[in-house]
Amino acid sequence: MRVGITADRRWEEQARLFADRGFDVVHAPTMRTVDLSESESLRAATSALVEHSPDYLVVSTGMGLKRWLEAAERWGLHAALVESLADARIVARGAKAHSAARGAGLDVWWRSPTETMQEIIDHLAGAGTAGARIAVQLFEPEGHPSTEALRAISGELVEVPVYQWALPDDVGPAEALVKAAVAGEVDAITFTAQPAVHNLFRIAGDLDLRDGLRTALNGPVVSSCVGPVCATAAVEEGVDASIWPDPPRLVAMVKQLTARLTI
Repeated sequence: MRVGITADRRWEEQARLFADRGFDVVHAPTMRTVDLSESESLRAATSALVEHSPDYLVVSTGMGLKRWLEAAERWGLHAALVESLADARIVARGAKAHSAARGAGLDVWWRSPTETMQEIIDHLAGAGTAGARIAVQLFEPEGHPSTEALRAISGELVEVPVYQWALPDDVGPAEALVKAAVAGEVDAITFTAQPAVHNLFRIAGDLDLRDGLRTALNGPVVSSCVGPVCATAAVEEGVDASIWPDPPRLVAMVKQLTARLTI
C-alpha cells in the first residue's frame, strides 16, 4: 500500500507510523507554515491587548497561542499579556488549544466540542457579544470566513496573527502526488489541515488535473483527514468520500486508515 502525506509539520512521525505498519510512504507537502511571531502586526495587537483587556479571547490553535506567548516573552510583555488575558473569557477551539491555554495559566470558559470555528461563532452569538471586545488568535490570517463572522457579532475584533500557511517552496513532489493519484498509483492521501487540501487542489488546477483529482479521491484513492474540520475543506473541493477518526488525532487517523486499507 502507498500513502501520500501532504503535511509539513509532524510528517516524519506520521511516516514512521505508516512505515511501521508496512506501508510505502510518499511525502509531498502541499503547505508550509510561515512564522509571523516577529511581525509588527502581532506586536501591535499584543500591545493593544496589554493596554485594554478583551472581553473574550478565541484560541484557535495550541501552537498559535504558544508562539504568541513566546513572542511576548521576547518583547518583555509576557507577564502583562497573561494578566490581561486572565480577565477575559477564554474560548478554546479544541483539545490542543485548551491544553495550551491551561498550560499558560489561563482558565478556559468554553471549549468547542467538535473543534470548529463555526461552533464558536454560534456559541458566542448566543452569549450576546454585541458590543464586546473579542480577540482571536487567527485560524487563517489570509481570510478565513470565521474572522468576518466574529467581527459581525462583536463590537471590536482584535486580530492576532501568529502564523500563516503558504504553498511549499518546491511544489514538485505535490505535483507528482497529484499525477500518481489520478493514475491510481497511490492508495490514500492524508490531510492534517484544511489548507493542505485546498493547496493540493490548487496545484492540481495548475496541472489541469483538478477534476481528475476529485474523481480519484471520490473513488479508488482514500481521502483520509485528521478530523471533521479538515474534512470540511475536502467537501468544499467536491470530495464527499473522506474518512476521519474520532477522536480527531494523528495516531487515530493512521489506525483508521490502516484498517480501511487492509480489510
